[in-house]
Amino acid sequence: MGSTARAAGYSLIIFGLIGTYFKWTGLILVIAGAFMSFTYEGTRIDFIKRRIKSYTALFGIMKYGKWLPVDSFTSFNIYRSRRSYTTYSRANMTLTEKNDDIRLAFLNKDKSRKIVINKYKSFSKARDEMTQLIKDLHLSGLNESHEKI
Repeated sequence: MGSTARAAGYSLIIFGLIGTYFKWTGLILVIAGAFMSFTYEGTRIDFIKRRIKSYTALFGIMKYGKWLPVDSFTSFNIYRSRRSYTTYSRANMTLTEKNDDIRLAFLNKDKSRKIVINKYKSFSKARDEMTQLIKDLHLSGLNESHEKI
């Protein structure tokens, strides 16, 4: 979610709290705002059991995802991600937020499953992390994929 949706979530929380002073139905706004503001995605790596999990943290608390063995992945992919979030005001003014970062991801053999491990500012930092993961997870024969996905 972009920062505009996150800010809208905080606004819903504030207006919902004010609304609960008058009626309990304001809690609906608080719950919707908390969902928008605090829900995020992430990745966990268990180095001891050699598994990885891509998860969604609902309300920033409950982490839902499935553990997968790292041996089910055959390559890494380092790529540039360019995302933009566009919002329109009531006066029809356009506000576009652009995010540009480098991402390191695990790919399986047929490239149908991708788990983003982390985001970086440069390709060299992503390659350093990839080298460290190969060492820490005791991976052999795992290389960087140069294909666009």
